[in-house]
Amino acid sequence: MKGEDSMHDVFYFTDVHGCYDLYRAAMTYCFAKDEAPMIIYGGDACDRGPDGYRIMNELLDNPQIVYLKGNHEELFVNAAYEIMSEYHGNFDADEIFRFFSEAKDMNSSLYWHIYNGGCDTLYDWMMDGMSIDFVRRIEALPITFTYGELDFCHAGGRYTNFVDASYAEYEWRPVDNKDFMMLVWDRNYLGQGWQEGRTCIFGHTPTTHLPAKYYGRDKSIANIHPCAYYATLDDRWPGRKIAMDTGAFASGKLYVLNCLTMQAQGFKKNQNNVKKIEMIQF
Repeated sequence: MKGEDSMHDVFYFTDVHGCYDLYRAAMTYCFAKDEAPMIIYGGDACDRGPDGYRIMNELLDNPQIVYLKGNHEELFVNAAYEIMSEYHGNFDADEIFRFFSEAKDMNSSLYWHIYNGGCDTLYDWMMDGMSIDFVRRIEALPITFTYGELDFCHAGGRYTNFVDASYAEYEWRPVDNKDFMMLVWDRNYLGQGWQEGRTCIFGHTPTTHLPAKYYGRDKSIANIHPCAYYATLDDRWPGRKIAMDTGAFASGKLYVLNCLTMQAQGFKKNQNNVKKIEMIQF
């Protein structure tokens, strides 16, 4: 799916990881700015926080949202298929918790999903009837999106992989596994730039984990910010990247990028409320 010219605002945010209060604050902000915005969600809606399944459902059901697949969506899909292949019928709560507690096989998709904080997400999906249709919709999420000169994916890999994957998705062909891994999972090319004249906007890696030469700000988790950077001068890919994962589950901070004005509005959760914080201009 490719972006089309729009008279409306285009927003991007990512990696809310089950934090519903921050998710709702971001959505409310977008719709307060524009009654019919385009919203690109960069992946990793689930796990860690308690409301991942709820957030995934809302993202899927909103036609104004382009929902990109993150590695935690992939973890959920693999774990759900593993559950469905081994168990049938309804689960009661005791059975569910026993099933989770016995997931200790490191070759198991379920083990890795739970290890990465997926217990609440899986529990809610199972208690809601273990819908295979829901799993298939998550499995079918796109991994690339283009709007004008902006390219969106979850992990911010390499431009060549983005182009190959984007063509495959546009032609309804399977994305090559190498391209998929590069754009959804890989962190080895965060220091490589992008195509000249284009910008890659992504999540996946909290910006406090970026090398200082790309971050350029205070790396304290208490002052986490999104980050825009260019590759080094000797890199053959001089385009810009914008890293938007601010570790919402750990930091309580989430930023929404207006992709037309390049302003990122921040939100911070304090106990039972969410407040606006700074706005950053890229």
